[in-house]
Amino acid sequence: MQYITFPWEQVGRWLRSLSLSGSTGNTAAWIFYLCAGALPLALMLFLRTRQQAEKCDWLLLLLSAALYTGLWFFANPSYMDVYLTPIPTGGLAKYTLAAVIYSLLLTWGLLRFMARHGQADFHRLLPGLRYLLYLYILVLAAQSFLLCGPELITACRELKEHNSGASDFLLTVSILFLALGTVAELIPWLSELVLLAMGTCFLLYFEKEAFGPGAYPWLQRLKLWSGRLLILILLSNVGFSILQLLCSRFLLSTSHTIVFPLSKIIIVSGIRILSFFYLESKRLKEDNDMFI
Repeated sequence: MQYITFPWEQVGRWLRSLSLSGSTGNTAAWIFYLCAGALPLALMLFLRTRQQAEKCDWLLLLLSAALYTGLWFFANPSYMDVYLTPIPTGGLAKYTLAAVIYSLLLTWGLLRFMARHGQADFHRLLPGLRYLLYLYILVLAAQSFLLCGPELITACRELKEHNSGASDFLLTVSILFLALGTVAELIPWLSELVLLAMGTCFLLYFEKEAFGPGAYPWLQRLKLWSGRLLILILLSNVGFSILQLLCSRFLLSTSHTIVFPLSKIIIVSGIRILSFFYLESKRLKEDNDMFI
């Protein structure tokens, strides 16, 4: 969970060390602290001067207050247990502070994006959607591998520790099945990533010409691979369960959870349905062009 507090915790430590370095350092730390907390306010004033303000920009006031509060506590972590928790927790309140800052920042950014693009025309919406997809793909890829990788390493280590007297063959087979289970968990995530990446390629050509020769092949690929990946998601789930049952005699550890990645299946199915809509619209357009 350390990534949640980055970079606020590091900035707080730097401010503390700077303030303890002497009177000059203390003055510099206070100047930096006041300027950093005022950045959202400066941005709000800049947007208002440029006549680009939105109602959601009032969240920048809360963000500024959250920055002042958070940086002060990160620079003085011993006060977290005094003011932010009923019992001493070793500074665990830092995660709450960082979450508030990030939540306000993301909420403001998304609300502003929706306000600025809510009434935008078709050609202005597409680039914004494509960039959001890029960001979502990066976050999804990082989340999937960061969650599954450490879990697999921990599970393998615990398996060896709890079965130190088992034969090497049983340990190898059990570790292999732990890896297969991780792969089975990753398949829905990877399927979504593949389809989203193909979707961004489609949007890139769709911006240039909606029913042009560049966009059509990518929709054909989306239609084809959405069906294949949907089948793969379902078969990997049942396949791993059956394989684990057949080899249960050789397994030191088994996983008996029923995995049904409903959200991933909905996304894959939705992409498949949208591809059918596009292809049907293209066919109707071509029929209309023939009459014209």
